[in-house]
Amino acid sequence: MIEAIDLKKLSACIHCGLCLEACPTYRETGEEMSSPRGRLYLMRNYTEGTITATDPEFAKHELSCLVCRSCETACPSGVEFGVLMEQTRAILVEHGNGSISKKFIYSKLLQSKPLLKALQTATAIATKTGLTKLAAKLFSRSTSTGAAMSLAPTSISFPQSRPDLYRSNHPNGKRIGLLLGCIGDVFTSQVNDATIKVLNALGYDVDILPSVTCCGALAAHGGYLDVTRDLARQNVAVFKHDQLDYILSNIAGCGAMLKEYEHLLEGTSHADDAHLARNKTFDINEFLYLHHREDLRGLLGSSFSGKRIAYQAPCHLTHGQRIVNEPLELLRLLPGVETFALDDNELCCGSAGSYNIEHPEMGEALRKRKMRIIEDARPDIVATANAGCMLQLSKEHAMPVRHVIELLAEAIGRRN
Repeated sequence: MIEAIDLKKLSACIHCGLCLEACPTYRETGEEMSSPRGRLYLMRNYTEGTITATDPEFAKHELSCLVCRSCETACPSGVEFGVLMEQTRAILVEHGNGSISKKFIYSKLLQSKPLLKALQTATAIATKTGLTKLAAKLFSRSTSTGAAMSLAPTSISFPQSRPDLYRSNHPNGKRIGLLLGCIGDVFTSQVNDATIKVLNALGYDVDILPSVTCCGALAAHGGYLDVTRDLARQNVAVFKHDQLDYILSNIAGCGAMLKEYEHLLEGTSHADDAHLARNKTFDINEFLYLHHREDLRGLLGSSFSGKRIAYQAPCHLTHGQRIVNEPLELLRLLPGVETFALDDNELCCGSAGSYNIEHPEMGEALRKRKMRIIEDARPDIVATANAGCMLQLSKEHAMPVRHVIELLAEAIGRRN
């Protein structure tokens, strides 16, 4: 499918400039072309034929965007910048900015449970033997290889054999489909364990959707929208046929992508299935806040009493899904804790899917900015709600970084 930039969405920009200070790359560089307004200007030039898809400056500035979507929150005229950027990147891929390795990762690796298990096994061995630390020292952090090695957690568990269905001891008659995530379940499988534990405690049977591997978010951000659409069609078919009351994700980027299926498949034979799935889809923080605040209050023990917990907001939760206060309110259910949002919490930490690997210098600059804010706040624990943010903030730093759902699960464990 040949992509085109949506001119109606593009024309919504009124060039007011309110997006500038919301943009992480603009704040680092001060360059107009590294801002949302500048990137939209280049998109318009392309649609008008004054530049081509092979123009190096066009590719440079469009590919350097984090797609954090903070500009969408700041925009008074509702520019759908994320959609426009994915369309633009798809055009760039069509005109030679793709690669065989990326195509393999998005269309093969991330969709194959055997390949992902092999990756997890290899990475687990590398972390336990110190090979990742050695590789991080050998390769410059300004290279993609060095950046990738430095992101590896100090310890990764070996692949575990999961049952297809985790049954609750006190079932409420409802079943939840949990998207484990592709890379998320490799590097942060403990977050899925915690999610299952909390949902089981609340009476839900949890289906881990064994036939669903990847949501397609990384492929979409990379410009491989054909891969994303294929995954969307496959996944909504699974959601339709499995008897699920809800579909949940604990990874902000994945949840945002699942909620976009309805628009991605608009006008196709899968549109109705996508609409039905959208009505059942929630981020885990959103779901617990809406349906189980009081239930959790009765389950949570005081295992974190006296701790100061800072909340770092993932971009695709805040800007992509417009879920802002829910994680904070859940953390405030923990007895005896002081919980607060970090300053400048709308600003990206530099993870942004695979951005910190593909653009290591900018990714590292944004990480350091975020770490200075954390160090000034001096929390005991940093809580967040996205696997990528966890890896980025944990890099080379002793501060405990936990997912909100991990803290809730641990507090339930201490009470029971």
